[in-house]
Amino acid sequence: MNIRTTLTLRFTAIVATILILFSLAVFFLSENYRREEFYSRLESRAITTARLLVTVKEVDKNLLRIIDKNSIHALFQEKVLIFDEADKLVYSSLDDLEVAYSPELLREIRAKQKIEYMQNDFEHVGIVFDSDQGEFVVISSAFDRYGRAKLQNLRNVLWMGLIIGILIIVLTGAVFAGQMVKPLARMNAEVSSISVGNLSRRIDEGNQRDEIAQLAMNFNDMLRRLEAAFEIQQQFVSNASHELRTPLAAITSQLQLILDKQRSPEEYQKVLQSLLDDTRTLVELTNGLLTLAQSGIEKQRLQFKPVRIDETLFAAQTELATAHPDYHFQIAYDALPEDESQLIVAGNEYLIKTAFLNLMDNACKFSSDHTVDIRFSANGSTIGVSFSDKGIGIPVGEQEMIFNPFFRASNAQMKARGYGIGLSLCRRIVELHGGNILLKSALEQGSLFTVKLPLRKTKASKGLRGNFF
Repeated sequence: MNIRTTLTLRFTAIVATILILFSLAVFFLSENYRREEFYSRLESRAITTARLLVTVKEVDKNLLRIIDKNSIHALFQEKVLIFDEADKLVYSSLDDLEVAYSPELLREIRAKQKIEYMQNDFEHVGIVFDSDQGEFVVISSAFDRYGRAKLQNLRNVLWMGLIIGILIIVLTGAVFAGQMVKPLARMNAEVSSISVGNLSRRIDEGNQRDEIAQLAMNFNDMLRRLEAAFEIQQQFVSNASHELRTPLAAITSQLQLILDKQRSPEEYQKVLQSLLDDTRTLVELTNGLLTLAQSGIEKQRLQFKPVRIDETLFAAQTELATAHPDYHFQIAYDALPEDESQLIVAGNEYLIKTAFLNLMDNACKFSSDHTVDIRFSANGSTIGVSFSDKGIGIPVGEQEMIFNPFFRASNAQMKARGYGIGLSLCRRIVELHGGNILLKSALEQGSLFTVKLPLRKTKASKGLRGNFF
């Protein structure tokens, strides 16, 4: 069963139930009103008849019967019975109609002063009438022909209204369900046209406010993530095949060359050293490519934990200083926060340290004195770490392109060895953590890279202001 049919049936069932309950309420309220109104009229007739018989001396039983028969307020098949204190019938308005009564009934009326009951479709009212001549029991009964006829007409009207109403509900429900499902049908058609080859397509987001629009927006976000994942996969395969080909070809050619004939120990040692260099290059490229691919995986967000940026920065500094003892680091703090939460972000510590390592390594590598100036700042919502050098700088036209994988600035290719992976890796890591990386550079004046990451609020702990230098 499709959604349109389900919505139509549920809409019909809900509204039909409301109509049925409303009709039943109207009918039973009308029936209750008819009964109460008719009992009130019977009581009034009983009191009037008893008063005429008991208190008006000029009215005898025969005259009272004539009055009852010719009264304009007479009810259909009405009969009034009056009993004295000895439960003797002293008056009956009609002789051709029998009203069942018993001593128990009369005692109940005397005990309760008034009772209302139905017998054989006739409504009865029994009351106690007090007068100077004693206490009388009056029973008045009649058949509510007009009230029951009106109630029957009301029942027929309600049945017809209910049937017509349900038919209208079915039709309007089908139209309503069609209008509700129409955006989903359009979205389904758009989604079915999207494949691996056209992940750049997006579905219509409508008014961007209701639930269907939110579904479309979430689906478009998913498409963007899928597109990014496919691009990362394609870039990884393309870059890996391109970049790994050179060292592998060099290793193969050197092995073939050394196996062509017998070599001297010096020649073997020279070739083995070259092979070791090529192997190291291959390892560096492989690690760089794997980290680059890992940095673009969205599931890394699931591994986010509280990370102290200052501790991560010092860990990266220590690791880089161990690998390059000639590198120098100068760290300054614009405003050292009092609260520990001003130094904590939610992230992957390994990836953040990798980004810091690459930025510090680039700064030291391209500075003549192998020095990087690191400045630390926090403003309550973000934490910033800047890395500046006094190196060769980056041409203006290439400053945005250096964040592309395997792109190297034209003036850097002869200055130092590299593969063009580091800055692309840094940007992906920073963006994965919801931050951004900014660049300011001028030729022969150096470069300034600033990483800004959003803070994560954590409970403050003592001992924050430890040894930062």
